[in-house]
Amino acid sequence: MRRGQAAIEYLIILAVVVIIALIVIGVIGGFPGMTRGISERDSAAYWAAADVGVTRYFVSAVPSSSLLVVRNNRLFSVNITGITMGGTAVNGSLATSPLPLAPGSSASQYITAPACTAGQSYSWTTVITYKDSVYGNAYTFTGEKPLVGTCQT
Repeated sequence: MRRGQAAIEYLIILAVVVIIALIVIGVIGGFPGMTRGISERDSAAYWAAADVGVTRYFVSAVPSSSLLVVRNNRLFSVNITGITMGGTAVNGSLATSPLPLAPGSSASQYITAPACTAGQSYSWTTVITYKDSVYGNAYTFTGEKPLVGTCQT
């Protein structure tokens, strides 16, 4: 056997092993960009633990009847001044007065959610703006994961 032939055989075997490894990783779901997306359960868990968390939410196809339950997970009191979902301001009563939340407390907020069709799934990038009640520092929390769910009637 010649030296060149052995090197080529080695490279072919190495290429086959690399291809098999990539196929196995793809089947297992090891590449983040190749997965279907985030599930409703993962979204709910992420948003419940956010700085200003969304612990429960109901998005309705009927205008102005969607509901968010927000929770202050910060160590200081905050005033929620705005909520944006899917690029649409859904402030509801926040447009006229901020929603005060003490540390660890929750409150319900009716909103005007972006248009959706009953039974249709949604996945919206959500942004919550709020201020420190004591010092007045303004914060913007943009979720790394979208708010995912199904539009209700």
